[in-house]
Amino acid sequence: MKSKNKVVSIILLFSALLMFVSCGQKQDNVEKIVEDGVEVVLNRIEPYKIKDEPSILNLEKEFSIDLARNDIGELGLAGVTTFDVDSEGYIYFATSRLKENCIFKFDANGNYIFSFGRKGQGPGEIQGFWEFGIDSQDNIIVSDRRNRRVILFDKEGNLVKEVNYGPYIFGIFPLENGKYIGEWRIIDSSEDYFLIGISLYSDELKEMKKMDVLQFPNPLKKGRRGVPSNPVFDWKISNGRIYIGNEDRGYEILQYDLEGNLLRKIRKEYKPVEVPEELKKELKDFYESVNTKVWFPEYMVPFDSFFPDDEGRLFVKTFEKGINPGEYMYDIFNPEGIFTGRKSLKIHFWEGVETYARAKRNLLYCLQEKENGYRELVVYKMNWER
Repeated sequence: MKSKNKVVSIILLFSALLMFVSCGQKQDNVEKIVEDGVEVVLNRIEPYKIKDEPSILNLEKEFSIDLARNDIGELGLAGVTTFDVDSEGYIYFATSRLKENCIFKFDANGNYIFSFGRKGQGPGEIQGFWEFGIDSQDNIIVSDRRNRRVILFDKEGNLVKEVNYGPYIFGIFPLENGKYIGEWRIIDSSEDYFLIGISLYSDELKEMKKMDVLQFPNPLKKGRRGVPSNPVFDWKISNGRIYIGNEDRGYEILQYDLEGNLLRKIRKEYKPVEVPEELKKELKDFYESVNTKVWFPEYMVPFDSFFPDDEGRLFVKTFEKGINPGEYMYDIFNPEGIFTGRKSLKIHFWEGVETYARAKRNLLYCLQEKENGYRELVVYKMNWER
């Protein structure tokens, strides 16, 4: 009997040891290096497994706003793409295509409330949108390149202030420390490349620091790049951090603080996606019909665009097709820049410019195109599992 109990004890001990080893294997050692005093997170093809960190995203639909619905269509929002969400869940759509107001406010359940932001050139009036968003104080920000100014409204649609900016700045956005981040472009048709940059500006809109620069081939000299035709040069703000992605650097996203100090480089290996031959033919036929030379790289750029949530996660849109029609694969990084998972998502996008999605308050807000060609804003609850 004692011998049998001893055998059972040995078996239980061995099983416990196997469980311990198995649990230990669930957490990967994240590979990092230091370059010029800056941490670089080296992410591989497969996600890291981080102990006790939820990495599987499940979406549960909360509600949607049909932008072609009669009452919303009458507002003129059927083709709108620009939107943002404040800390209380109020949704703001923006369009400069209408003759009167340009900004439309909806409540957290998708019900229309009112509009504001008159179209025009006077104080507090809007001609067009280059940047649009909500700042940390829930002010509504419009960077109006045509009027060359940034305008701040409060949540009731009242003008807070407006600041004029210079001719090379295309869009600018205020930071919670009083400074600004802005995108500028130097376009000289005689040069081989156009320069596109992101800089940090003082409260008086004086340039303090160039944070990143992209050289993009001049289409007048080198022809138009077919896919993507727009330069992939994206920046976002979340949780006191600035994120910048630049196609010149491959699959790498820089993380800065609000003073413009580089904190981290988020780097990832990826599977190159070849440019489809049928797409080459389609675009070549189009550009040749308008007497424009077009050229194609062998592969798509590493990623198209990205958006953060308010906890500092990043969702990076790749060119890998997703599980269902109209979906693409998104790489998900945690706030430390570690690649922890992937998700197939259906989100409307403008190639090389913007993914029309926001992730706030543990909700995902994304524009989707319906079968009839019209769009809807779909709101999902984000459920995270280990």
